[in-house]
Amino acid sequence: MRAAIAAVLLVAGLFAACAHRPPTLDPTAPVPAWPPAPDRARIRYVQSIRTPEDIGIRRNPFRRFFDRLVHGRRVRGMARPYGVAVAPNGTIAVADPDARSVHLFDVEQSRYWRVIEGDNEPLVSPVGVVADVQGRFYVSDSVRGVVLRFDPRGRWIDTLGAGDLERPTGLAFDSARNVLWVVDTAGHRLVGYDDGGREVARFGARGTGPGEFNYPVAVAVDGSGRLFVSDSMNFRVQVLEPDGRFVRAFGMPGNGPGNFDKPKGIALDSDGHVYVVEGLHDVIHVYDGKGSLLTVIGGTGVGSGELTLPAGIHIDGDRILIADTANHRVQVLRYLGDGPSPGAGS
Repeated sequence: MRAAIAAVLLVAGLFAACAHRPPTLDPTAPVPAWPPAPDRARIRYVQSIRTPEDIGIRRNPFRRFFDRLVHGRRVRGMARPYGVAVAPNGTIAVADPDARSVHLFDVEQSRYWRVIEGDNEPLVSPVGVVADVQGRFYVSDSVRGVVLRFDPRGRWIDTLGAGDLERPTGLAFDSARNVLWVVDTAGHRLVGYDDGGREVARFGARGTGPGEFNYPVAVAVDGSGRLFVSDSMNFRVQVLEPDGRFVRAFGMPGNGPGNFDKPKGIALDSDGHVYVVEGLHDVIHVYDGKGSLLTVIGGTGVGSGELTLPAGIHIDGDRILIADTANHRVQVLRYLGDGPSPGAGS
């Protein structure tokens, strides 16, 4: 009996020794804000999320140890967060392809942390996630070539796009029209599904012309239903009507401010500004609705507001959530609006 207990304690100690330890940050450092002073701040850093404990969610220590010992789950943090979304009830969902799962952080109600692994429909490479108005989660599995739908508690409902999608990645939900938009990266197109899982739109082909794509990776939708597509290997953002008609495009290849090398996630704030993750240079470009550069967020590093290979981005009200992939975290920023900036403690 003593030998068994000693073995368990030894394994527990090894797990603790191998656990990911984030770099120690200077608590006296100023809170990052953009644009930097002396300009008036429009966006300010709030916090980073690596583990459930970072947002006040506690987990039974024995259960945490059991999950890691038996299931091999990396339960103390995220392996490689890639996509991020927020449900109407405030639950944060993070697609983690290295862990083959989606993390659910309920920060508003029951304050739980749950992991979606797919059960009867296992996840292989979940890269995109979005929630609909009912709080159901849609997860794109780029390897399986499908989108899986789960209820608000993470139980599988059904699977969309089997046999019709080549490599689904970015997702967006048009709540006004109840349409799920899927970026099919390898198919160089966008596909729309209604609530019943029926295909209602499909457009795009490989090319460089208006309305054509070259490995698109992400999409966002505004209140009018217009689609903003991160057209990655064309180094641009395209704006399209819901029927695929071309509106405009902006961006060009390059490594300077406002230029693209590896554009990834895309999102819109409440004032119509467009946020585009530039994954190779570890920044986020913020544009006005016409494509003029307003500011640049981030920069390579591990500190607050710094990024390493970021991927997904989601905006929920005034909260900006960024999947800071190689730093194994989600960073939360706050949009302060176009008016006079609130004080630092707001």
